[in-house]
Amino acid sequence: MRQLPVTVVAALFAVATACGDNHAGSMKPDASVPVDAAIDGTPVMLEGIAAARSAADGTGPAITIRGATVTYLKPLIGAVANDPAGFTIQVDKAGPALFVAVDPATLTPPAAVGDVVNFTITMKGTVALQPRALAITAYTRTATGTDVSALAQDLTAATNVVSAVDGYDSELVSVTGTLFEVFASSGTGFQRSGLSTTGSAADTNFQVRAPATLVDALDMTKDCQIQITNVPMGRFNALAQIGVFKASDFQLTSCPAPVVVKAVALSLTSLRITFSRNILASSVMPDGSQFTFDNGLTASAAVVSGRTITLTTSLQTAATAYVATIAASITDLQGKPLAAAGTAAFTGFVLQAVVRINEVNANITGGCDLIELRVIADGSMTGFKLLERGGGAGELSLTFPSFSVQKNDFIVVHMGSASATCNPGGATQETATTTEQPTATFAGNFDAAFDFWAIDTGLTATDNVFTLFDVTGTISDAVFISDDPAGATAAGATEAQAAIVGLANQWSPILPSYLDTVFRVNAVDDLNATGTAVAGTSIQRLDDTDDNDKADWTTGVGVASTWGALNAGQTAIP
Repeated sequence: MRQLPVTVVAALFAVATACGDNHAGSMKPDASVPVDAAIDGTPVMLEGIAAARSAADGTGPAITIRGATVTYLKPLIGAVANDPAGFTIQVDKAGPALFVAVDPATLTPPAAVGDVVNFTITMKGTVALQPRALAITAYTRTATGTDVSALAQDLTAATNVVSAVDGYDSELVSVTGTLFEVFASSGTGFQRSGLSTTGSAADTNFQVRAPATLVDALDMTKDCQIQITNVPMGRFNALAQIGVFKASDFQLTSCPAPVVVKAVALSLTSLRITFSRNILASSVMPDGSQFTFDNGLTASAAVVSGRTITLTTSLQTAATAYVATIAASITDLQGKPLAAAGTAAFTGFVLQAVVRINEVNANITGGCDLIELRVIADGSMTGFKLLERGGGAGELSLTFPSFSVQKNDFIVVHMGSASATCNPGGATQETATTTEQPTATFAGNFDAAFDFWAIDTGLTATDNVFTLFDVTGTISDAVFISDDPAGATAAGATEAQAAIVGLANQWSPILPSYLDTVFRVNAVDDLNATGTAVAGTSIQRLDDTDDNDKADWTTGVGVASTWGALNAGQTAIP
C-alpha cells in the first residue's frame, strides 16, 4: 500500500484534529474532515464516506470515494431487503465507515478484504437508521493486501457503544464479552444474544447477531464468553449489533459445561442421548465403552451427531426402566466435560403410534380452539409434542404423557383449560379411555376422542404452522394455514417454523424459506373464516392420504366440524 509523505500526513492530521473526533473521548483524528491530497498522482479523499452517510436517500449528486479500504465482506443470508451481500469501507481507525450494499463478487475485480478502492456512489439508502450505498459505478482497485487490523477499535471497555452507535456504525471493531441472553430470532435466518462487556454490562441494546446455522454449529449459547476480531459494527434502529457471519470472526473461549437433556430408545437395540451442547466427536469412543447401564444392558457402538450420541445396545426389554451412566471423558466442542454426574433415565423401546393432524379450528369465540389428531397405526403417544409455530410465549406447546392408542382413535386437543367458558367441567387429560371423563360431566369433552387440555388461551388465526413431533423429536406431521392467500406479511415465528418443516420434507413444495406471500400461497386457506362455535365449520383433511400440501385440506369457510369422527372422504383403517 502506498505511503503518504510525513509532511502530508502531518498536514492532514492538523486539519483533522482541529475539526474534532468521530467518537467522544477518542484520541484519533476524524477522517470525515474535507481534506484531499494527491500523492505521486494517486488521489486520497477522506471526506467521501462522511458525505455519503449524511446524504439524502435516493439518486442525488454522485459521491466520489477514493482511497478507501475494504474491511469486511458480508455474505447474503436471509432477507435481501435487510441483509444483502455487501462490503464495508473505511479510511481511518476513528471512522467514519460505510456499508456498501453491492455484492462484492459482482465487481471487477471482485472486492477483497484489504483492497484499497475508488468508486462513485450513485444511490444512497437508509435501512433501520443505517446509511448504505445502494449502487456504485467506476469501481477500481489501487492496492491490495492492506492489514485491516490497524483500522479495528477495541470496544471491550467502551461505555458509549449504544449511545454513540451512529458514530461506530460500519467501523471495524474487536470486542471481548459474555453472551448474557438466550439466543432468539433476529430476522429470517438469524439469531441474536445480548453482549455484556466491561464497559457495557448487560445492556440488551448491545447484541451479537449471527446466522442461525452458525449459532447451532458452533454452540453459541447464553453464558459463553466470546472474543470477536475485526468485524464491522452494525445497527438496527437503536440497537448496536455486531454481526458475525463465519467461524473465523470470533472465538468462544468459555461456555457452560454440557448436561444430559434426555435419553430415548429408538428401537430395541438403539438409544439416542441428547446433551445441552454439541459433543466433540473425538472425545467419544466408537465402541460405546464410555456408557454403562443397569439391568444387564450393554453398549457396543457410539456415533456422535451434534448434540446427540446414538448408541447400539444389547436387546432392551420393552417398557423396562433403565439408567445410562456416561463417563466424564465426553466433552463439548471446547473440551469441557459434563457439568455433573452423567446419568440418563429411559424406558426400553415401545413401538410409537403413527398420528396425523386431522382437523383445526382457530376461530372459536373465547379462545376455545381445537386441534384433532387421527391415529393411523397402533402405538405409544408418550413424549409426542404438538406445537403452534415454535411453541414460544403465547403459543401452544403440549407434550403428551404416557399413554397408548390404536388405529382409528382420535385425540382432540383443547385450548383454554383454565377457562370456565371453554372447560366448564374442569376436565384434565384422558389417558385410559375416551370416556374416562365423559361429556355428561365434562361438557367440553368428546366421548369419541381422547381429550387433552392445554393452558394455551387460543390459537393465532392469521398465519400459523402446526407441527406434531414424535418422542425422538422427529416431525410426524405438519400443516401450514393462513387467513389470506396473498398480499400480507407472515409472522417471523411462522416463517421460521415453516422452514424447519420444509427442511424435514414435511410440506410441499419444499423450499429453503417461506416468506410472506410465498408462505401464504402455499398454505391452507382460510384460518379465520371457520365457525366461531365448537359445532361450527372447521378446516379438515379431505381423505386418507397425506401428500403434505394444501391440497390435502378443505379451504375457505371450511365444512361442518367432525370432532372425534372421520371427516367426509375418509374411511376407517382396516
